[in-house]
Amino acid sequence: MKGAIMKKEYDLTKMKGKPVGDKFKNAKIAKTFRIDLDIFTWLYTESQRTGIPYQTLMNSKLKLLMEAEKGSGVVTADQVRKIVREELEKAS
Repeated sequence: MKGAIMKKEYDLTKMKGKPVGDKFKNAKIAKTFRIDLDIFTWLYTESQRTGIPYQTLMNSKLKLLMEAEKGSGVVTADQVRKIVREELEKAS
């Protein structure tokens, strides 16, 4: 659309389909982050043992943590490490 001019505002109430919030509720994003080697090793080993891809496994463990911490509003990196290490101990 060469030469198209963007409007300053758009009326999204006439838009067809689901509202944006619902549409992307279960969307996944690609984001690079760093985790400890022992945590990744456990995730990968559990992934091989269970047949669940390690990213899916990691997501499910984080969702469990999120549900467990609901109400507090904040989950720290130390809390994530603690839960993953507890899972490591259970697995060995």
